[in-house]
Amino acid sequence: MKIVLFTEFFPRNDKYFTGGVEVRVRRLYEYLKKTKHDVAVVSRSEGYSFNSPLTAIQRIFFFFRWIAKIIFTRLPTVDVVEGTNFTTYILAFIYAKKIKAKAIAWYPDVFLGKAIERLGFINGLLTEISERISVRLPWDKIIALSEETKKKLIEAGVDRRKIEVIYGGVDYNSYNAYSRYSKFKTPTIICISRLVKYKRIQDLILAVYLLKDTIPNTRLIVVGEGPEKDKLKVKSEKLKVKAEFFGRVSEEKKWELLSKSHIHVLPSAIEGFGLVTIEALSVGTPVVNADIPINKEVLNGSKGGLLYELGDYVDLSEKLEELLTDQKLYDRKAEEGLELVKKYDWDKVNKKYEHLLFN
Repeated sequence: MKIVLFTEFFPRNDKYFTGGVEVRVRRLYEYLKKTKHDVAVVSRSEGYSFNSPLTAIQRIFFFFRWIAKIIFTRLPTVDVVEGTNFTTYILAFIYAKKIKAKAIAWYPDVFLGKAIERLGFINGLLTEISERISVRLPWDKIIALSEETKKKLIEAGVDRRKIEVIYGGVDYNSYNAYSRYSKFKTPTIICISRLVKYKRIQDLILAVYLLKDTIPNTRLIVVGEGPEKDKLKVKSEKLKVKAEFFGRVSEEKKWELLSKSHIHVLPSAIEGFGLVTIEALSVGTPVVNADIPINKEVLNGSKGGLLYELGDYVDLSEKLEELLTDQKLYDRKAEEGLELVKKYDWDKVNKKYEHLLFN
């Protein structure tokens, strides 16, 4: 089968990833190649670029360049065309309809009504316009990254019969090998995230600060880049929190840090899935996540970790202390996580996608 994947960011190798969307497209591409499909990827960039006026200009240029190419050039015949974000949905749909291919939209999350708040005015406005058009297009199939995303799509007016839920995944057998690393000698909390406001990393810094009285040697590792980085560094310095900011790291380094840390925290107010949650669980590192619907869904309640009230850094601090001081609870959550992630294995996930292509 011939497949074209339209995506905004596509890493050309697997040494560096900047987010869950890029990981998913890369793993799907590799799987489809392995199973003898003919796959092509159309992307704007290799890596994630944070929302700015320049990013908006680049997106507009990419969109109109490809619109012109689709309309005025002879396109190769393929069987399936998929779009993976607001920059590519309309392009993928028009491409598919021109050559009479199956049109698929992959939705990690729905930003309708909240795009400007999350992405800033210019990029948010582009997202809002694009998604309002995209959800009304007669797609052959829409893939939602979670039941929560499916619910949002239905609320936006999408026919539920066209929606299929396919989760993100981990390469369980390969990544589980990283559990060979011993944990750091001092209690270490890690957060792997883009450093933007809605990820609420400031809550984690305050929570670690509160731990100083009971677990004074607690260390915080923050992996990621973003416009909030300098503010977060200043905040941790003022509070004298032992924090290390690693910025962008290789996949090898990311897995090493995840394996050696004691807890991964996802304090974000907004997630489409939160791939790093199951990545942490796959190497035996329990999680403490904000109590939002998607985290309950991914964790099947709270298997593999604990949930705290979103924005309540006191509650977050208490949950961290509970896990770090109760060894039986910690071991139980680590075991739960290792069992839970088996259902998220990339091969199982991508086989479900492959099955969808033929139906």
